[in-house]
Amino acid sequence: MNSSSFKKAVSFFALASVFSMAGCQQDGLMEEVATKAPVDPSASSKVIAGKYIVILKNNNALSSSAVRERVLGKNGLELSRAREILQGAINGFSGSFSEDEIQKLKADQNVAFIEPEQAIMLGKGSKMGSTVSLSSRTTTSNTTTSTSTTSTQSIPWGVARVGYGDGTGKTVWVIDSGVQSNHPDLNVDIARSKSFISGDVSIEDGYGHGTSVAGVIGAKNNNEGVVGVAANATIVALRVFDNTGYGTLTRIYSAVNHVFSNAKPGDVVNMSLRVNASTMLDDLIKKTAAKGVYFAVASGNSYIDCVVDSPARIIAPNVYVVSNMDINSNFSPSSNYGASVTYSAPGTDVLTTGTNSGYRYASGTSFAAPHVAGILAVNGGVVNSQGFVNNDPDGKPDPIALK
Repeated sequence: MNSSSFKKAVSFFALASVFSMAGCQQDGLMEEVATKAPVDPSASSKVIAGKYIVILKNNNALSSSAVRERVLGKNGLELSRAREILQGAINGFSGSFSEDEIQKLKADQNVAFIEPEQAIMLGKGSKMGSTVSLSSRTTTSNTTTSTSTTSTQSIPWGVARVGYGDGTGKTVWVIDSGVQSNHPDLNVDIARSKSFISGDVSIEDGYGHGTSVAGVIGAKNNNEGVVGVAANATIVALRVFDNTGYGTLTRIYSAVNHVFSNAKPGDVVNMSLRVNASTMLDDLIKKTAAKGVYFAVASGNSYIDCVVDSPARIIAPNVYVVSNMDINSNFSPSSNYGASVTYSAPGTDVLTTGTNSGYRYASGTSFAAPHVAGILAVNGGVVNSQGFVNNDPDGKPDPIALK
């Protein structure tokens, strides 16, 4: 990370209390978040003053680069003002612009719409660095006990609850903080993985979130470690959060744009993150899903209606928004809810992979969503159900996901 990016990350990390917790807001590993009053949705994300994302209209007669150059030149802006380029399903650019410049760009006939840039911080529990020894643990379908065993592989309660199968040959794109590429219990496709962090090409998980998400999805069934719902699925890491947990809307948008251009029908995308409502992000996800790509999305952890958040507010074919339940099928007191939520899945005290080739417990909708991602991969886009979650605050209990 370059000096300016590092300073920016540190600055926003210090202000994490007013940022979006990106799908795992206050997600904690090794412990569940304490029950608390609803969080004001206006404080869930922070607009970066003076920075914008400009989406261009499609022009069949010109290339995307030609349209971009025309828009910038026509409005008296140098090409270098477009600091990050968006290409794929949607074309555009992001950068720093004055209010007058933005007004001119809005009036340009080649500009579709403009949104403010957002800063997002992943949540991180105080015990996220703690690892778990699996040599003395066994797991049944609904309880975990501490008894002596010769086996070093555990079936986490959540995986046992929803069911698991062979995910070999299935691709799941994980838009997150990266994934430890050489974790012995994960099958990471390094060649297809990509970082969207300017100046940092590494896909490695320096924060610890993406690796744990990946384990729920596809940890190998290899008599070691843990088992994922789509065991041995191919994980493609799309890194949008840096080692401090800092990310931007542009990075997330670029990652989805990349999926649109490179994923195949039947592939699955896991998005354990959230931002303030973003029409452009929602539209891009819908366009990608319309190609036959399945999305598993965390509903969020502020105990609010997720209608105010993207991408959790999306109601569209092939998009599955997931709430968090505990081992007793009770709705988590931190999970978001609402009409867009399609399933509830285990997301409390879930055993999964961690960085440094380790294993950890994870809690939050960030870890409920990947259970559904795994089901989608194994079943080819079909999610079954097994009853309903208890105490859903919106009065319409979410069906519990089942392979």
